[in-house]
Amino acid sequence: MAQIRANFVRGRKVRSHSSKHSPANPEPLSARVERIIRRFGFEGVHVSSDQSWHVTLTGIVDDVNDRALLVAIARTTPGVTVVRSEITVSKPN
Repeated sequence: MAQIRANFVRGRKVRSHSSKHSPANPEPLSARVERIIRRFGFEGVHVSSDQSWHVTLTGIVDDVNDRALLVAIARTTPGVTVVRSEITVSKPN
């Protein structure tokens, strides 16, 4: 069981885990990010994880906005601290 300690943020008491990362999830980090990306309809993108909490995005998207959205999705996935984008844009602006 994770140790929990009390912290105060802007005068409010909040609880946080003693670890800087989210609790262990049985689903691998790369699979979790890829599952979320698929929900947005991106089929040509692959996610790999070379280190704990680090993911790399590879593949081809239509424009820079799609690439930016993919990076944002990956960055906001619980457990991800570093995102490296190796995504190629097929139709540059």
